[in-house]
Amino acid sequence: MLDPVIVGVFAAALSLVGAGRPSFWYDEAATISASYSRSLGQLWQMMGNVDAVHGLYYVLMHGWFTIFEPTEFWSRVPSGLAVGGAAAGVVVLGSQFSSRTVALSAGVICAILPRATWAGIEARPYAMTMMVAAWSTVLLVHAARRNSDWLWLCYAAAMAAAILLDVYLALMFLAHTVFLCLYRPGRAVAVRFSIAMVCTCLAVAPFVRMAVGQAHQIIWISPVGRRTIEDVAVQQYFERSPLFLIASACIMVTAVVLWRFTSVRLVEADRQLLVLAIAWLVVPTALILGWSALVHPIYTPRYLCFTAPGLALVLGVCVGAVAVRPWMAAAVLVVFTVAAAPNFFLVQRSPYAKYGMDYSQVADLIAAKASGEPGECLMVNDTVTFMPAPSAPPVGSRARE
Repeated sequence: MLDPVIVGVFAAALSLVGAGRPSFWYDEAATISASYSRSLGQLWQMMGNVDAVHGLYYVLMHGWFTIFEPTEFWSRVPSGLAVGGAAAGVVVLGSQFSSRTVALSAGVICAILPRATWAGIEARPYAMTMMVAAWSTVLLVHAARRNSDWLWLCYAAAMAAAILLDVYLALMFLAHTVFLCLYRPGRAVAVRFSIAMVCTCLAVAPFVRMAVGQAHQIIWISPVGRRTIEDVAVQQYFERSPLFLIASACIMVTAVVLWRFTSVRLVEADRQLLVLAIAWLVVPTALILGWSALVHPIYTPRYLCFTAPGLALVLGVCVGAVAVRPWMAAAVLVVFTVAAAPNFFLVQRSPYAKYGMDYSQVADLIAAKASGEPGECLMVNDTVTFMPAPSAPPVGSRARE
């Protein structure tokens, strides 16, 4: 089936439009410093002290930088490709339950979702977390239906890789558990799922312990408060696009009204897909917020990128309810695209889109003014108030020396 390939290529191409324009920012400079400026041995040594949680991503990017230059564009290409992989996974997952209209609509929405297009030009692991979350869920559904040992082994391996990429992805196990508990696929499936989950958790336990031991890196995260409501409702999925939020709310309300008050019915397969998608959205978010409120702040909207495909599936099912004919679904998707456009072009792809930071412009200035004389140096006066970690990577860490 070509639908996932077409949607995946579209999503990757869309994410990479203007990918080289925004300046590198603080976190991306850390990626360049870790993955390009260090050997594998030095990277391993670094992870013993800091950033183990991003270790797998850094190793992957180290390999990438042996082929491509660490420019703004090429540093972000893996993320753009990962968004394409996530959108393709959403199409496959949607087609496992519902109609082609729902599957394609969900895939396209995943491609144009503001949080996805943001992640697609971020040289960090967020887009990859979207991709592995989507495909691990595809494997879950496939394994639950076929119930073969080989498929459960693949699912366990995918979840282990997901957790190594981002420890928060361990929460996908709980979202998958909620789905299986509600739809009770049978004892044999429950036993194999439990074995896969326990074995995976045991395998990654040393890594999780190391990552938790470095939790001091996120002491900059603010406690849960009134701002958190806006972060969850708007920033987590819609980034800085209120128009996309309004369009999403309208399509959801319309679908609920149709299901409740007209002859349009939510079929069982679509109901299952909705339950899976809502668990994907709600369970990780609720647990992270609860931990942040009761124990220690660990919530920031971009950390929940891996739940974005769940929202795309919810919206895809709603589009399927509203669109009686394919052209109507296409019209709804056009509305979503128009709603996403201002944020995409005017905010995300602007030169200072990354929190107003100008690392790339500073690097250009240094390159232009440097004389190359022995003993030449740069003194940095750190007076900024934005402190997302205990220590800052060097200004102008973009490798142009």
